[in-house]
Amino acid sequence: MKELTRTALYCSMFIGVGAVAGLLGPSLIYLADLIDASVAEISIVFSARAVGNILGALLAGRMFDRWKGHHYLIVMLLCMITGLILVPFSTSLTMLVVLFFLLGATEVSANAGGNMMMLWLHKEKVGSYVTILHLCHSAGSMLAPLILVFAQWTGHGYGSGYWMVALYALLLPLFLWRQPSPTFEVRASEVVPVTKQKATFLAFLTVIFLYVGFEITIAGWISTYAVLSGEDQNSAAILVTWFFVSLSLGRLLSVFLLRWITPRQGIYALLLVSFTGSLMMVMSDVSLVVIALWLGLGCSAFFPMLFSYANSIMALNGKRTGYVFVCCGLGALVAPSLTGPIIEAFSVQAFPFLLLVLTLLITFSWRRLAGMTRGN
Repeated sequence: MKELTRTALYCSMFIGVGAVAGLLGPSLIYLADLIDASVAEISIVFSARAVGNILGALLAGRMFDRWKGHHYLIVMLLCMITGLILVPFSTSLTMLVVLFFLLGATEVSANAGGNMMMLWLHKEKVGSYVTILHLCHSAGSMLAPLILVFAQWTGHGYGSGYWMVALYALLLPLFLWRQPSPTFEVRASEVVPVTKQKATFLAFLTVIFLYVGFEITIAGWISTYAVLSGEDQNSAAILVTWFFVSLSLGRLLSVFLLRWITPRQGIYALLLVSFTGSLMMVMSDVSLVVIALWLGLGCSAFFPMLFSYANSIMALNGKRTGYVFVCCGLGALVAPSLTGPIIEAFSVQAFPFLLLVLTLLITFSWRRLAGMTRGN
């Protein structure tokens, strides 16, 4: 019963964390108007959040090996709530940068902590649980644009949407405090030999870095791409919801499909979908709604499949998981931060080509990792 309660709690937390992650993209124009900044200038908040991700992951990787997991999660959630409350009061780009740095650090700490708690709680049976956990994350990200649109319909603007997410998150620390934290258990032996673990782990981190850059670039910029292409702001914001609707359904479907296919096969299939979605964006006039749905399907179960696969071949303690989320932060920093200047320099039509290049890089890096771990 305690396992079920904690599993439900981590899933509830990931809905909130997903909502925080999903707020930035569709509210980018709102934030720019809030402080009177250009698209290129406001893109620095992606960098601020990503740097927060990196430093937050480095700290979390060590703290989760030293503190009780739930205690550190509570501190990070309280800091996240504070940041959400303050965003609509921003009066300058500097203030937004500081707040999104804070949100990035707390978001990645909750993300890494939730993944670790689930791994340590369910051990070898964690595969489907991690997928469900990330399904909840994508559900939260899917709801974020709808929360913003609802907030605007009430007449209070996108800012009150940030407060709604903060109100939901307020419930989480109380429930975490009442539950015991899972603990890490050292394995008797590793699947990957000690002599190959460093190279294999680095190859795994490369795939994570590129994939996160791809997903965050889509979620963070597709709304702005649509606005600059002539769509109205609310319709453009809903594109992020369609992206995460498809991503969520894909993750739900993968829970059942993994009974008949291997994670390797699943990852190759998802890469094919992502490539064709990016190609459609470059070469056809297909509706952006269809493209958002197709790209969401391509991104759906990639991270949980890859994360579970890595856990099956090497133990992921706090330090290693911290490095995983450092690479997540780096991925969220590089491609999304470059997107604004690329659009400014080459026009909005450069965005689909950027996605296509990222898809190809992910494919090449995954083939390298798959080749290194063949037979394990």
